[in-house]
Amino acid sequence: RENVLKNLADKAFDKPICEALLNQKFFNGIGNYLRAEILYRLKIPPFEKARTVLEALKDQEQARRKKNPSLTLSKKLKLKRENPDLLELCHAVPMEVIAAEKKLLDPDHSDNYAAFKKWLQCYLVPGMSSLRDRNGRTIWFQGEPGPMAPK
Repeated sequence: RENVLKNLADKAFDKPICEALLNQKFFNGIGNYLRAEILYRLKIPPFEKARTVLEALKDQEQARRKKNPSLTLSKKLKLKRENPDLLELCHAVPMEVIAAEKKLLDPDHSDNYAAFKKWLQCYLVPGMSSLRDRNGRTIWFQGEPGPMAPK
């Protein structure tokens, strides 16, 4: 979290958020299906400028601190669990997969693949839109793609 928010001036954040999320320097372990699931859950258009999305998080965090400086740690954690932001979901969504690893990811058992497909809310889901980003990777989403969408 700190690494991302203190480096918002980096040129990596001039790209669409869907491309920035694949930058392992800032989002270690986030791959194609995870980025789609994270953005979908937050209803963030995949081709919104990364810096715009992330600066809003920085502003929200500063406003939250000013508004409620006396919140206890347990209340802060409860609020974050109930209303996770993009950076929190970059941890929580992969942890869902890790926690259910045997159930979801064992390719030798087709019922496990079915469980993984059922877990997916956006990626490869019928009815979702998809576009290729500038790296040739397909991003799955619902709604508008955002202002930096390829033509």
